[in-house]
Amino acid sequence: MRNPLIDNAKGVLIFLVVLGHYLEAVGGWDNPYLGAILSIIYLFHMPAFVFLTGVTAKKDRLGERIANLAIILVVFQFAYVVLEVISDGEWPVGLFQPFWILWFLLSLIWWTLLLPLIARVPYAFAISIMIAAVAGLYPWDGYQLSVMRTLTFLPFFVGGVLHGSRIIAALQAYAQWRFLAALIFVATAVVVIPWGLEKEWFYRSTSYTDLGIDGLTGSLISAALLLLTTTSMFAFLACMTSKPSYVSVVGQNSLAVFVFHGFAVGIVRKVIALNGLPAGPWGLAFAIVAAVITTLVFAKPVFNAKIRAFSMSVSRRFVKVVRRTGP
Repeated sequence: MRNPLIDNAKGVLIFLVVLGHYLEAVGGWDNPYLGAILSIIYLFHMPAFVFLTGVTAKKDRLGERIANLAIILVVFQFAYVVLEVISDGEWPVGLFQPFWILWFLLSLIWWTLLLPLIARVPYAFAISIMIAAVAGLYPWDGYQLSVMRTLTFLPFFVGGVLHGSRIIAALQAYAQWRFLAALIFVATAVVVIPWGLEKEWFYRSTSYTDLGIDGLTGSLISAALLLLTTTSMFAFLACMTSKPSYVSVVGQNSLAVFVFHGFAVGIVRKVIALNGLPAGPWGLAFAIVAAVITTLVFAKPVFNAKIRAFSMSVSRRFVKVVRRTGP
């Protein structure tokens, strides 16, 4: 049975994902005000998404689930790369690098593979926190195979798997404290904005060496950021309502919004590159309107249904072929 609070949260979060990408398209990180908005969004939106993914993760039919994710990843990787090659004449990513937004699908495959171990390994959550704190020591390109983000977001997935249901239940039981949760969320924003972290810290895909700091300093910053992220994430979730709404529908179809919105943002980026950026407040207004339209269009159930039906159909055919050719 679906939990409306989780669906509502996913609906808001996927809108923030789309909004963040449109803000980046209008040069948001270079504007102090838009950059502050992006810092707040990126502080918690993907960690919260990963946490809720852990809450709803199922341990049954793992092979089928991983196959479906892999099919979606391969299809959209091909589509995005081909369009980039046609428009720019250059290959946009390495052979083992997911294209832009598709890192999440590959990381989700890795996390799903870990599901059988998470409940069995003692102190799995504590171990995941330590892994996230030192992940910046990874010496190679963190974008390859989505390794860096898989490691840095790991505590949110593990926490969702092990403790998420109880946390969500507690948030629903103490709904009268939403005002306090909102104040806590604002407090984390007040801390993060003046901190002035580079955007790479929020992307969570760059090593400490590439950020120009030593391992100890990087690990301490990562730990502090993890604490602020967790605080803001729980404060955000505490502000969510358990009443079903159209936002719930958006949340239920967040996969389609996620994989398709990159095409719309990509077109906008090309147009902006040719015609210049919307200035200041106009850039923010444009990003909000574009994000609302994009989210509402791709949240239509037909998109999500088609994706899932296609991936399931392909994976089942693959299984049949394997069984026929097997020993």
